[in-house]
Amino acid sequence: MSKALTKTTVAPRIGLVLGGGGARGLGHLIVLEVFEELGIRPAAIVGTSIGAIYGASFAAGLPAKLIRAHTEEILSQRLDLVRQLFIARAEPVQRILSVLQLKSSLLNPETLLDLLLPARVPATFAELSIPLRVVATDFYAQEAVVIGEGPLRSAVAASMALPAIFTPVRRDDRVLMDGGLVNPLPFDVLGSEVDVTVAIDVSGMPRLAEDASGPSAMEALVASSQIMQRAIVAEKLKSRQPDVYIDVDVDRFHVLEFHRYKDILAAAEPARDRLRRQLLRLIGAETVPVEALTAAPERAAFAPPKA
Repeated sequence: MSKALTKTTVAPRIGLVLGGGGARGLGHLIVLEVFEELGIRPAAIVGTSIGAIYGASFAAGLPAKLIRAHTEEILSQRLDLVRQLFIARAEPVQRILSVLQLKSSLLNPETLLDLLLPARVPATFAELSIPLRVVATDFYAQEAVVIGEGPLRSAVAASMALPAIFTPVRRDDRVLMDGGLVNPLPFDVLGSEVDVTVAIDVSGMPRLAEDASGPSAMEALVASSQIMQRAIVAEKLKSRQPDVYIDVDVDRFHVLEFHRYKDILAAAEPARDRLRRQLLRLIGAETVPVEALTAAPERAAFAPPKA
């Protein structure tokens, strides 16, 4: 009997990694739908920036279709003022900063997050249905901070706090900013807590300027961060590869073009079939012996680190 049990296999524990990319990260909605369609529940999720927003929503146990419907409703009706700020050209933005005498940025990320996150997303990491880790950047220590416990919203807000657009978030005596500055696609975070890693890259490349004058000051400011993030991802991939890597083709969209959510979702659609095929192949080919799990019980539990 025991001999037969040693041959029993179980499906691999899948870690889902959702990268940063601003509005390009709306493509993550397609990914969540694929996981739900196939009935795959990630063993753990890790996210950076907008990947942290959708990671938190999915980790809360919300259906992918509900998350998508909430996003579309928010972007189509309730964020008109914010959308205008996002798509404003450099000179109007500078005038706003001058008139309002804002110290560092336009928007409070926690206030915006209250609109972006569905109401059913809980207040703490401990209340999530799926273990979650969120990546932010410690501005003064100049290092990545992986948050996996405590208040959820401040962690996600910190992860999405793009410099010059959002104010930094103070948490646990740290000044935290956009996690994409140090780890835009954190497929190296989960380690042995999962058997396979599925990483979704929405960082994209800077799009061509619409006219011969080149990018505006605001476009150059935001795109410079994306160039850095793309370079970080490229260097990481040279030394280590996730088990499944999906590069969503959303390059032609500006990272702040949330008002073009319909176009972004349409452009991300081809990633649906690519991800589905790879997940089906993974499920069919990858199994983990039960004795491997019992021999290393610490891998069966996900223990998030302290922030």
